[in-house]
Amino acid sequence: MRTTPIRLSCAVAAGFLAVLSLVSPGVAWAWDQEGHSIVAEIAHRRLAPAAADAVDRLLGRGHSLAAIASWADDVRDTAPETYNWHFVDIPIGSNEFHPSRDCAPGPHGDCVIAELDRLRRELRCATGEQKAEALKFAVHFIGDIHQPLHTVLEDKGGNEVPVVVNKNGLICTRKCKPAPIETNLHAAWDSYLITKTVRNWGAYIARLEAGRLKSPDAADPNISSGSPADWALEAHRAAQQVWALTPQNKILDDDYHRKIFPILDRQLGVAGLRLARFLDEAYGAAECAGR
Repeated sequence: MRTTPIRLSCAVAAGFLAVLSLVSPGVAWAWDQEGHSIVAEIAHRRLAPAAADAVDRLLGRGHSLAAIASWADDVRDTAPETYNWHFVDIPIGSNEFHPSRDCAPGPHGDCVIAELDRLRRELRCATGEQKAEALKFAVHFIGDIHQPLHTVLEDKGGNEVPVVVNKNGLICTRKCKPAPIETNLHAAWDSYLITKTVRNWGAYIARLEAGRLKSPDAADPNISSGSPADWALEAHRAAQQVWALTPQNKILDDDYHRKIFPILDRQLGVAGLRLARFLDEAYGAAECAGR
């Protein structure tokens, strides 16, 4: 458990974070606000009563998990020791997680897998402000670990792979000709593949609730089980597909979107299901282990 809480002293506006992720290719912010809000809202709708009560006590009744889903990005600059908790660097050609190679501790932390393992206990055992911060971190990092490119070592998780997002998307008619967006592969997955599908993240959730989250895959009770290492390796297998599907001309068009859409939808949906179970298990425990 941390000896001192990480307090938000100078929150950075979400819009600035999105811009920064484009101008600084070495920065990997994970899903932008839309993706994290989608994951958090899916989870909030599925919380067991004990977990829902705990969230109400920590955040205040009526506050949603989506409202705090990007908090961990806001404190990333003011708490540099949390920087590496947002990802794990597994080589793209590897099918295994090696903690000494992929999650070595350093001044900027170790990796998202190790932090989620710590948070399992902190959610239940921390006190005061640390307990609320553990919730905020857990909501964010479970989203992060399901973003496929947050499990890739090469090219800083795709931040150094320039691409052009050039697609009409589901929000445009044939007469709609949105300007191409010059960005990088990581940022495209963080945000643009979501925002160029529907106009707001609430509509994206409605799509998932009516489709992916009604699928046999989502209905399987085992889908939300497993450890953070299991989830990271699953996301890494998805990343291998994403890496292979990146066109040589680096233009992410409608055809690319159709190919990756099942991966994108599944990662967002399953992240929400696993976040709900993660919180249910933490807050449903009768006692704090080790006390």
